[in-house]
Amino acid sequence: MQEAILTEKQRAAFERDGFLIVPDALPPDMVGRLTEVIDRLYAEGVQRDGLSKTNHWQTRNCITTDDTFLELLDWPATVPLVVDLLNWNIQLITSHLVVRAPSPPGADAHWKAEGWHRDGGTSPQDMQEPHPRLFIKIAYWLTDLTKPGRGNIRFIPGSNRLIGRPAQGDGMPDPYGALEICAKPGDAVLFENRTWHAVGANTSQITRKSLFFGYGYRWLRPMDYVAMPQKLLDRSTPIQRQLLGDATTPLGHVLPQDIDVPLKAKWLARQADIAAK
Repeated sequence: MQEAILTEKQRAAFERDGFLIVPDALPPDMVGRLTEVIDRLYAEGVQRDGLSKTNHWQTRNCITTDDTFLELLDWPATVPLVVDLLNWNIQLITSHLVVRAPSPPGADAHWKAEGWHRDGGTSPQDMQEPHPRLFIKIAYWLTDLTKPGRGNIRFIPGSNRLIGRPAQGDGMPDPYGALEICAKPGDAVLFENRTWHAVGANTSQITRKSLFFGYGYRWLRPMDYVAMPQKLLDRSTPIQRQLLGDATTPLGHVLPQDIDVPLKAKWLARQADIAAK
């Protein structure tokens, strides 16, 4: 698969809206392979943990659970876009598998109204506003979300540039301007930490399956791991090792040498090729 190159139109849309839809990011065979893995992990997880009170099951740092997920770490249709939007000095911040079964009976638009948030744990409260862009998540959809009400993600376009919470009417479930994203299996969406978003109730009979891979600057602490298993690093490429948070010295995350960030040379060479065309 040819590596994606961020267009000026895509960059402008991301800067304006705080998110970017990438249609057909995953080919059908990859959707099938991922679905098979997710179905197995979901069945095991529900048997072990049960479902949450909102009928969903999740596991974090899922990249360690199956090598099919490792293929997504530097997926050519999406990850190069993140590099173009941030830079080469990035690593995986989170890998998050989320499966949402149909919502409990009686769930309505207010059911997840409290779910609107910015990503980053306590960082939105810790930092002064306006906040900087710290990381970008890629959401991969494995099920048919072409209709609303299937646990679709919702965004407030432009809220990446907003100071404070988005305006919301009294008694209304969503802030003004809320947009529900409809997508088909294999589509992806990139969104940044500052973009206000939430998940809607799944009032359909479809079980929504999704993966979230987040990438941020290497001087950030990862969200769901301290260090990746050595066995995983050993079977990874040099660029994958960088993205998995590997470093040759303790300073490799804040003052990286070229050996710490092999993605740098690749990205600079690609930029030179683009400039030469």
